[in-house]
Amino acid sequence: MDKITIQHYTDSVEIIIKGNLNIHNTDKLLNEFKVLMTDGTKYRIFGINCESLDSIDSSGLGALISMAKHAEEINAEFYVCDINKRVSTLFDISHLNKYFQIIPSTEFRKIVQP
Repeated sequence: MDKITIQHYTDSVEIIIKGNLNIHNTDKLLNEFKVLMTDGTKYRIFGINCESLDSIDSSGLGALISMAKHAEEINAEFYVCDINKRVSTLFDISHLNKYFQIIPSTEFRKIVQP
């Protein structure tokens, strides 16, 4: 993962991932998410923007699943946004397209900025 950018909204957050998400860098993403979960803000919506995600391996998928479970534990919504064709194929093969709410980032922004 080349870069993680965090976009804060009133009670929501968008995590924008650029590059690769794999065994070598999932800890960085999970640590960023942990900071968000413990910073005192009560987020009700989390979005993971995958528009610039080049590739993802099983560790990256595991990290997304873990983040979704943590969001569910605090009754927050969790979205995956703008997955590209390469990442979409992996989601389809692993049936994670049925587990995650996958939406365009424009729709996510409409949800968090009504």
